[in-house]
Amino acid sequence: MNASLIQRASAAGALMLIFTIGSESAFAAYSWTEILIPSIGPLGACFGLNDKGQVAVQTPDGSNTGIYRGGIFTPLPPPPTGYTVSATGINNGGTIVGSAVSPSDPTHEQGFILIGSKYTFFSRPGWDRTEPRAIARTNTFTDATPPGSGTGFSITQGMNAAGRISGDGRLPDGTGRYAFIWQQGTRGQGNHALAPFLAQFRITDAGTAARGINDAGVVVGFTNSGVGFVGSDSRGFQLLIPPGGDAAGANVACEGINNFGQVVCTVTDPSGTIFRSFIGTPNDQ
Repeated sequence: MNASLIQRASAAGALMLIFTIGSESAFAAYSWTEILIPSIGPLGACFGLNDKGQVAVQTPDGSNTGIYRGGIFTPLPPPPTGYTVSATGINNGGTIVGSAVSPSDPTHEQGFILIGSKYTFFSRPGWDRTEPRAIARTNTFTDATPPGSGTGFSITQGMNAAGRISGDGRLPDGTGRYAFIWQQGTRGQGNHALAPFLAQFRITDAGTAARGINDAGVVVGFTNSGVGFVGSDSRGFQLLIPPGGDAAGANVACEGINNFGQVVCTVTDPSGTIFRSFIGTPNDQ
């Protein structure tokens, strides 16, 4: 399936595309570097990955959270008294986003934007929970729930410089989870304009979640069958298998990609209790 066919699909009539995994010999091999922070112990989740190699990390119990880069962990500055915060994204300028719980309203998750040591808390009007996963623009809410998505939750996590977003939704007929790439507005001018489109897809027809998307349109994510993937409709998709990711019963969740093609993935062991996180770098970089 080529890119031009996807781009002709309007948001109202999006196509569901099924992609297979190509031959390993046709794709880049990855070298994996484990994210280890002995001072705080095992990590529960790693989000985002900016072009400086910075990753938002947190422990399973949420007691430690901050930014990792090159073996160094920098905890978030202390939030206002009584607040609990967790980092979930960082942009190239160092602005951090994440989720927060207020002491005055502990049952409703809020979002925060952190610049330097200053926290700005916010909530999407009319919603019980707000959890930002990445940052590109501020002060405006634009609905990003895919048309036709059914009950349950949808997650929008990635956004590139062209304004294309990536995430996952649920079909209303109960047939499960799908990944999407969505360009909500027209990009460019005249003969070079690209009309809005919504591409819904699955990898090997399994429930699929897209997470990060870089400026080249390359997407990273995972499937309900426990495998990570990276690729695009034009270049094809390949599996991402960090150390331990090929063990029976293990689950791989890939959450971010930067403009150098580096990815960040977490591996959960078959018991679901041990997490290991890795930065993967294509060997051709």
